[in-house]
Amino acid sequence: MKKEQIRQINRLQNNFNILIANKFEDKLDNQLTAKQVLMLELIKQGINSTKDLATKLNVSTSAISQILNKLDDKGYIERTVNPQNRREIILKLADKADQYFHDLTALKDQINQEVYGKLSLEDLKHLKKILEKLQTIAMNETNDDRK
Repeated sequence: MKKEQIRQINRLQNNFNILIANKFEDKLDNQLTAKQVLMLELIKQGINSTKDLATKLNVSTSAISQILNKLDDKGYIERTVNPQNRREIILKLADKADQYFHDLTALKDQINQEVYGKLSLEDLKHLKKILEKLQTIAMNETNDDRK
């Protein structure tokens, strides 16, 4: 019985994620791949070298370089030489990436209001509590796997 409930929850969650993703894709036409968006997110968080990105994602620096080249070609990032280490390139978001994140935030707010805004405050609190519990479980499981 519990196994079937979990399967149903997984199906509902997947369907929900697909619906939201489609809504985002239709409204935010930026022609970026998921990997490119992830790269921009990490640069935004302060990871600003190819080596650090590769370490964070556990992939080769050449794989990271290919993605960064495409982002550079599209005008989303800027590369500058590190004055302290001339062999190192520092990555920075370009104005186009800043605009992308601004548009994305506005779109997220709109979609959240359209979807989550339809729930009662009580339902939102309950959903938040369940998601926090799931996050804690997942974090504990991840930490256990690393031991």
